[in-house]
Amino acid sequence: MDHSFMAIALLALASVLIVAEIFIPSGGILALSMVVSLFAAFYFAWLAWWETNPNYFFGFSAFAIIGIPGVAITALSILPKTRFGKRLLLAGPSEDEVVPFTKEEERLNSYVGRIAKAITPLNPGGMISIDRERIHAYSEGVIIESGAAVKIIKVNGTRVLVREVPPQTETTEVAGTDSSEQDESRTIPESPLDFDLSDSEQSSGAG
Repeated sequence: MDHSFMAIALLALASVLIVAEIFIPSGGILALSMVVSLFAAFYFAWLAWWETNPNYFFGFSAFAIIGIPGVAITALSILPKTRFGKRLLLAGPSEDEVVPFTKEEERLNSYVGRIAKAITPLNPGGMISIDRERIHAYSEGVIIESGAAVKIIKVNGTRVLVREVPPQTETTEVAGTDSSEQDESRTIPESPLDFDLSDSEQSSGAG
């Protein structure tokens, strides 16, 4: 096979591989293949023209050195605008898509630190209610029963992280018992049978 044809074919293959490496993640395999193809193209160009016409070899080398980066830059500027390029590349979110998400996140951040109520079991994900609004929430890996009071810790996207608020019933009962005992001690009247024994003895002696 003609060495000059191999040199040109391998240079074209290297150009295709560098474009593929830009748009297709391959872990460096395509880039390594491009380097191998480029060196093979230089080798066959050396066999084809070094002895007979060195100017061809230098011209081919200069074209390859300039052409490979040029092909990559052209692909980056033109290919994303084509239908095929749009399929290869994932387009970023538009402003109309980003603004509502930002507003929703800001609204959820206003609930941080407040107490809400679990309206479904959180295992760990579920729903909570605050200000008559249902919000997607998740716990810190523990199961929270429906109806439990939860505190909103932080916002993660469109969900909130919550932590169960421990009940205060025992403290309330203890405080209520102490107050009731104090009230009873204040309100117990003196028995009419209580009297001073010394006074009764003095009255009997006088009689």
